[in-house]
Amino acid sequence: MPAYILSIVLVLVGQLFNALIVLVDKHIVTQTAVKKPVVYAFYVGIISGVVMFLLPFGVVNIPSFEILALSALIGIVFIISIVLLFSALKSANATDVVAWLAAISTLTTFIGGYFFLDEDLPASFPYALILFLVGMILVGHFRFYARSFTLVIFSGILFGFSAILIKVLFGHTTFVDAFFWSRMGNVLAALLLLLSPSVRSAIFTTSKEVTHKTSSLIFLNRALGGLAFLCILYAIRLGTVSIVNALSAFQFVFVFILVLLFSKKLPHLYEHEFRPGHRLHKLAAMFFIVTGFFVLFI
Repeated sequence: MPAYILSIVLVLVGQLFNALIVLVDKHIVTQTAVKKPVVYAFYVGIISGVVMFLLPFGVVNIPSFEILALSALIGIVFIISIVLLFSALKSANATDVVAWLAAISTLTTFIGGYFFLDEDLPASFPYALILFLVGMILVGHFRFYARSFTLVIFSGILFGFSAILIKVLFGHTTFVDAFFWSRMGNVLAALLLLLSPSVRSAIFTTSKEVTHKTSSLIFLNRALGGLAFLCILYAIRLGTVSIVNALSAFQFVFVFILVLLFSKKLPHLYEHEFRPGHRLHKLAAMFFIVTGFFVLFI
């Protein structure tokens, strides 16, 4: 299978996983004891430490200072981005958040990849990008509160910046080392949250209230997040970061389908995703997104 085809397949699988993750994230920050986004971000960062199981196999090399610094920066950017994302999910619909997150992160990686990574892009990329963005605007149609919209904007910028940093990391080390040390960067960034007395107090208080069911759900969701990250990480290694991130638009398509499936079983979470006329509106958005995909690759 050609590298670019494998890259596309991996991105689509990763974005399907990410769609599931976002929906579970919304449930966790709105319906469980883990209601504070910064607390949930701490748990997400710490769980990244499971990559330490790789150490006994001798596949992880001692990093240079440059790799450590890059990994730490990736971790800090990631933790801040998910704090902003979880905050937005508390008050906005998942389909709207994902749509705008994909649009902003795509723009960020396109600009960053062009100026900092010297990436070659297909001649059709600008046209596909316009179709993706039209789809994003159609689905979101400005239904955010100002605060939620601002949170999504900055989260998308940081997600895009994180993808660029990961591509830079690949230029300095192997795939396994990049995966391991970037995850350890998440752990470091999570531990840095403990420096804040208010955050530390919230984490310890929440830890006493979390049920076994919630903790299991968090762990399983982050395990799925690890699989999604591996898929997208390897896709970035095989292809260009701008195209990989542009395909994050498909996360919305998957979220849309999953919300339709879950809205009847979990109405308290997803019944407000589709107000009168919204299904047709969002189907139109999916049309633009899928058309953008064909323009980009066919």
